[in-house]
Amino acid sequence: RIDPTVEAGKGGIAESILRRAVQLAKSAPTTGSGGGSSRLETLQKLVEYAHTLALAADVYYEIGMEIAANLGDGVDGTDAMRAFSIANAFIVARNDTETPYHIGSIVELGKIALEREGNGKEVIRLFQKVKDVHMEDDRHVELLVLVGRAHVSLEETETAITEYTRALSFPDCKSTPSAHNELAIALLKGSGDSHEINLHFEKALDMGMDPTPEMIEALGERHSSVMRALNRQYYRNAHGGGADGGASGGGGGIMSGGGVGSQSSSVFAPQYKSTDEAAASSSGAQQSETLALLEQGAATYDGQNMPMGGEVEGAESSLSNLKAKKKQQGSVESNLSNLKR
Repeated sequence: RIDPTVEAGKGGIAESILRRAVQLAKSAPTTGSGGGSSRLETLQKLVEYAHTLALAADVYYEIGMEIAANLGDGVDGTDAMRAFSIANAFIVARNDTETPYHIGSIVELGKIALEREGNGKEVIRLFQKVKDVHMEDDRHVELLVLVGRAHVSLEETETAITEYTRALSFPDCKSTPSAHNELAIALLKGSGDSHEINLHFEKALDMGMDPTPEMIEALGERHSSVMRALNRQYYRNAHGGGADGGASGGGGGIMSGGGVGSQSSSVFAPQYKSTDEAAASSSGAQQSETLALLEQGAATYDGQNMPMGGEVEGAESSLSNLKAKKKQQGSVESNLSNLKR
């Protein structure tokens, strides 16, 4: 049998199947306002099949990301924070000194604290908790940028500049343009050298960031980097590109039989009612196919024996067919309190 405390990636073929199902759920269409999200419904169902703590943590992280992506103005983000806190608590429960926290969830908790609550001190507290933990470079850069923003919010500009500079010492990644931009803004606040400020704005734009009022004011509307970025933004918008910016039954996983996710009257245990019957039927069919695929894969795996090649190929084929159809159709509680200390 698989040890539920194993690290991510060591949960056997069942983990691979569930992670593929999660990816499919993330790409599913939403049913529109008032009807809930088929992605969220499916993710909440899939977490019942997670047979390791690390896997349950990752699915709860995706639940939090889905909730956070659909937060409206003025919403406090409580449900998203709860999902990220649960994800982190699962990792804490593993008692692994090398990976004691779910770093992605810590970062997202910090973002909500800063952007929705204006609580820069909470971001810094979270950073102090994980600063010595090994993490991937791109996640480290993202965290340093967030901490820098927290220091700016507390008018600690020099400390923020130090954090942004540290972020830029890492290899380029998705958060590098943001680090250049935030460093330029901090230097502006600290009366930094105009040439260095402009250089960081240019790099942020040339790495794909959309132009901001501060960038345009500093560089000018006719600057080549600004014009390229504006053209890129216009082209993306013209072609429809956006800015990046539960059911009964159980799956026999860690969260089977209820669990934390079924004890709330919030989005963790929603009563979905779609006003569009056709859309609801379509979304329900997609969710059922995803879960049916998961159950089929889980049934072939007993935790010890790997399925034969034909079984794996059959699962791959089913996954491909499901993806094509989507295109066509359009001790956890205690660990939660430890996190807040």
